[in-house]
Amino acid sequence: MVVQEFIVDLNKPLVFQVGHLEERYQEWVHQPIVSKEGPRFFGNDVLEFLTRTKWWAVPTIWLPVVCYLFAKSILMGHTIQEVVLMALFGIFIWTLIEYTLHRFLFHIETKTYWTNTAHYLLHGCHHKHPMDSLRLVFPPTATAILCFPFWNLVAFFATPSTTPALFGGGLLGYVMYDCTHYYLHHGQPSKDPAKHLKRYHLNHHFRIQDKGFGITSTLWDTVFGTLPPSTTGKKN
Repeated sequence: MVVQEFIVDLNKPLVFQVGHLEERYQEWVHQPIVSKEGPRFFGNDVLEFLTRTKWWAVPTIWLPVVCYLFAKSILMGHTIQEVVLMALFGIFIWTLIEYTLHRFLFHIETKTYWTNTAHYLLHGCHHKHPMDSLRLVFPPTATAILCFPFWNLVAFFATPSTTPALFGGGLLGYVMYDCTHYYLHHGQPSKDPAKHLKRYHLNHHFRIQDKGFGITSTLWDTVFGTLPPSTTGKKN
């Protein structure tokens, strides 16, 4: 008996289709379609709405939260200089989280129906439709949910007065990451370092997708040996 291979219909909602690709999903999802018009994810209009986010929603929603957290640490007795240092440390830690999530979670290999579906929602959709401007930044609802475990993690290692500033620094790092990511796809930088970062990130999308996981910098790719070969060659 010959079993016909499943074919994704791009004119229908995609999320519950892609899982049927099974082992062929990884190959399919890493063949990008360059179009400013993104696909429909769900047949349900409410779910579809929740998957679409304007880039400016990220700084609009989260920068006031960042300011509140910094102010909270100041009111609990820390100087502005101390809060600045804690914020910088939080941003630095975020860059490592950014790299780690992108490399080990966003690029995890899947082949079953539900793992393919979850991966497509998490990151696969971005690689399949890299110019979809409404699915480039993380939806605020999902970010808010993830804030709880990350806050508890910071609170476990820090003191009550330093937790707000450290977490605020990490949250600021996230805002910088999402805005940078959007700009690298849709901006037209003419000077370095933005021009270099755009070339570096698009190389990750269109040439070597298992290298170059940094978005805001190439630091951790350098540290962990995941620079793309062309970049490594230039350094050598």
